[in-house]
Amino acid sequence: MRYRTRLFWAELVLIGLLAASFAGKAAAQSEELTRNYQRGSSLFEAGMYKASTPYFIKALELSEVEYGRDSSRTGFILKNLATIYSKQGNFAEAEPLYVRALRIFEDAFGKTHGLVAEVTNELSIVYVERKRFIEAEPLLGRVLENLERAFGPGDARVAVAAYNYGYASEFLGDAKKARSLYARALAIWQSQPVPDDNRIRAAKERIAGLSRISERKGPSLAPYLPRILPGRDVKQQEAIAPAARAPTSTARQSAPVRSDVKAGSEWRIQLASFRSRDTANQEAERLQKKFSALVAPAGGLKVREAVLKTTTYYRVVAGPFGQRAAAASLCRHLNARQQACIVAQQKSN
Repeated sequence: MRYRTRLFWAELVLIGLLAASFAGKAAAQSEELTRNYQRGSSLFEAGMYKASTPYFIKALELSEVEYGRDSSRTGFILKNLATIYSKQGNFAEAEPLYVRALRIFEDAFGKTHGLVAEVTNELSIVYVERKRFIEAEPLLGRVLENLERAFGPGDARVAVAAYNYGYASEFLGDAKKARSLYARALAIWQSQPVPDDNRIRAAKERIAGLSRISERKGPSLAPYLPRILPGRDVKQQEAIAPAARAPTSTARQSAPVRSDVKAGSEWRIQLASFRSRDTANQEAERLQKKFSALVAPAGGLKVREAVLKTTTYYRVVAGPFGQRAAAASLCRHLNARQQACIVAQQKSN
């Protein structure tokens, strides 16, 4: 049985409150914006996600004009539209919306705010669903910290976050870290008043499978865990969102729109630099074979030409990345394997 990774932060309550807020402030905004938002919210709450999509898209367009692209109100609509795309399995469309909403909420409310925690969690799920574990890992760490702070270290939601974090670490080849996180999740689940046999079995299987991690580039699809609904027991959760689902397609993924990067710049990692293009190409090929599992989610290694004053250099790089944290995470894994790596912000072509 496979499960889909989910941690749920009461999105229906959020959308309902926002719909009420929009209705209460109709005089301060266009009737068209209010109408589209309320209609989209009603369809969402009815589970008609596809039908609600065009209404939220229109509401977003109007909000950007009336309140600005970086307003918190626009951020709410971005978050809700991203959630709708995620529920339809359209993670490529959801990703840039979550990234943008996260930046808006961090600027408006600070990094410890509940909305920031919620969007961080949802974005990490999108990265996991798209097998973008390098970018998911730092966010999963933040999710774990947020849940510990909010609910305590023994809460079942913390166990789910630890398991998800362990899954990303396993894929990236850090068996020691993965084992520690899986063991933590297992201990929490076993300590619950009503232990969940499915989750306990899933954690035990992942721990047992770590002994074979060197035999493959990454783990097979993990038994994804259902999202956790605050205040509900496991049986209630499964009644709302059945755990057993078909595995996510691993078809080739399109490059996401990177809306969190300042115009004209991007984050990359650099592994080596040479004066000779041939030498750089040979080294890129060697490192690609050696670290293929790590660099594949970043699009593999490539050689970029850079001119400093009158000297031309050929650099072995990977990226671009939507966030500096993702680039830094990949560098840490490469450094742990005795490979030099630096994070650089470069002008885009």
